[in-house]
Amino acid sequence: MLSYTIGVVQPIMPPLVRGFDSTVGYVQSALVLMSLVTASFTPTAENLSRRLGRKPAFTIALGLFALGLLVMILSPNIGLFTVGLAALTGVAAAVLVSTPVALMNALYPGDMANKYAMVALTIAGVAGALVGSISGGFMAYELGWRWAFGLELGLIPLIGLLVQSIDVPIPRQALPIDWVGGLLSVAGFGLTLVGLSLTAEFGWWQPKDNTRAIDIVVIPFQISIAPVLMATGLIFIGLLLFWERQRKQQGEASLLRLGVFSRRIYILGLAIATLQTIISVGVQFNLYQFIPAVVGLNSFRTSLAVMPLTIVQLAILLLLVKRRPQFPPRSLLQMGIVVKAIGLAMLIVAVKPPVTPLGLLPALMTLGAGTGLFGTYITSLTFADTRDEDRVEARGVYRPFQNLGASLGRGVLGTVLVVAASTKIVHSIIAELGEAVTPEVSRQAIRSLQVSIQTLRRSERRALFDQLPDSVQPVLDTILQTAATEAMQITLGLALGFCLLSLGLSFWLPKTVKKIEAPIE
Repeated sequence: MLSYTIGVVQPIMPPLVRGFDSTVGYVQSALVLMSLVTASFTPTAENLSRRLGRKPAFTIALGLFALGLLVMILSPNIGLFTVGLAALTGVAAAVLVSTPVALMNALYPGDMANKYAMVALTIAGVAGALVGSISGGFMAYELGWRWAFGLELGLIPLIGLLVQSIDVPIPRQALPIDWVGGLLSVAGFGLTLVGLSLTAEFGWWQPKDNTRAIDIVVIPFQISIAPVLMATGLIFIGLLLFWERQRKQQGEASLLRLGVFSRRIYILGLAIATLQTIISVGVQFNLYQFIPAVVGLNSFRTSLAVMPLTIVQLAILLLLVKRRPQFPPRSLLQMGIVVKAIGLAMLIVAVKPPVTPLGLLPALMTLGAGTGLFGTYITSLTFADTRDEDRVEARGVYRPFQNLGASLGRGVLGTVLVVAASTKIVHSIIAELGEAVTPEVSRQAIRSLQVSIQTLRRSERRALFDQLPDSVQPVLDTILQTAATEAMQITLGLALGFCLLSLGLSFWLPKTVKKIEAPIE
């Protein structure tokens, strides 16, 4: 259900943005906030679960998640939608993520939990995301985007009954909670990353013309809201570090008491995994934009064309997860990164015209193989110095950060694709017309085209281009294909750079591990 919620937002983005008269940037920010709230609240949620008991805490979280869904379904504007998605479901998800892990650890002893139970959770997450991405678009366009979330309400009582039927004695523990540290963490990381996600909408420094009510605060200073949010977030992060140091000196419990955020290897592995998620999700998202525009496939056939990437990735995971590696896990992980980099390089070549699904297949399969090999061992290396009693929390933090990486992948690489393609299209059309155009008119045309690409259907975009002068029409298809291809190659080059960066960081991970952990999708 949680993976479905994350996966369903992207395909319903155009009708959702139009329904709220909002922007893609705002919706992406809501997704980023949800993941951050979940990750930041997980240590506190774990403490509450141990205090109240797993089942009572889970029941409360399930009710809170249902309330969040109702707020999203009934919301009249993007503000209330964000409250439902980021605040209510984000907080609830912190408990809903960690409880299944705790139950699996209690139900299945030792290696069996890793070999079967945790793998089952991973497959459930992949299945939920796939169902959301495939069914979301259909429901959004045929029934309305609110139905995509209404479907989840029917799962709430079923999940509640399933959990209540499990009888697992998990002892309660009275653990202190650092509420101030949790709030400072959410505010610091939340404002920083939301500011980053809004840079395409409002500009890095100079404010864009599409100012809204939120810009009133910064208009007197003539700067964008994005750097203000990022600067404010960094201030809160500084306050968080000061607060935690003070509590530690006074011998009081802090947000980092359980240790997962204070362990260097865990933080390094978490960063590498999140970076790889940015690459994987961003590239897949861009393929779903690129293939219909250049190859002319509908959404269903596009899904079939991209599906080999996911199938190969899942096959590699299932093939390797039950086997003790014959080589050091770090070497295998680095091999996965290298194979993934080769797949990205092959994809850069494959997107050159003429583009066909068959021509993309070798690159996608290589990319999937590298992603699967990396995903098999990154969890084990990340948890290499994590204590057994901290593993539930560690997994509870790990998954939201991958959701955060997915949101940033769509936001960063998706924005680069749209901005680069829009810029190249507008400049090529202006050059073809041979008329002098002021820079302001050019920038306004680029911004309008960005909105159209992200919110209009393919037929609606085609109707928009048909309104251009007759002198442009003979070369319009060439302009569009060239712009899309070059923009896609830019994003793939950026992803390749991220891949090489994560390869460099991986050398600080341990070579071997005592225990092979089940992968987390």
